Amino acid sequence: MSLIIKSNGGGAKPLEPGTYTAVCYGLIDIGWQYSEQFGNSSPKVVIMWEIPDEKITIDGEEKSRVVSATYTMSLNEKANLRKVLAAWRGKDFTAEELKGFNLSSILGVPCLLNIARRESTGKTFVAGVMQPPKGTKKPKATMAPILFDLDNDPLEKIEVLPAWIQDTIKKSETYKDQLAGVGHGEVGPAVEPVMEELLDESDLPF
Repeated sequence: MSLIIKSNGGGAKPLEPGTYTAVCYGLIDIGWQYSEQFGNSSPKVVIMWEIPDEKITIDGEEKSRVVSATYTMSLNEKANLRKVLAAWRGKDFTAEELKGFNLSSILGVPCLLNIARRESTGKTFVAGVMQPPKGTKKPKATMAPILFDLDNDPLEKIEVLPAWIQDTIKKSETYKDQLAGVGHGEVGPAVEPVMEELLDESDLPF
């Protein structure tokens, strides 16, 4: 799979439902994952956001809260990822863009996250991603950007990823194929998050 197209608070108090200003700092290809519910496999990607205004203390150090969501890698008209990206962009994709969209362009891009809570479990989740209003001040990102393409990056690179993501990747059909001898490409350059700029009326996030 190519990148062209849970909150991990460590037992901390979940985020309260509401809207938060965030910035995308992670995009991780977790390969083809099998679904027991649907009885089939599909390519999945994890998108991670930093919420700079919400802090948590970990090992005596104050850090930003982070949230993530997993999506099927598809720009099909009914795909959740396409709906999320269209709302984030403020417009749907053109026919030309649908021929090949580089998903890594969302790294460093700000948004508004709608965080909701499932009453049945008490767990919070990303219910929506929206484009910030024009003139909104971009958040001060502090997290180092993470970009991982399971098809093209060395498998050793997963060691820098959160443990739960490493475990998920290792369950994928793609990872098992890679261990069987499929080659890897070059690691892409890091993407620096943009800070302290203002969104202009003509700006399109990606």
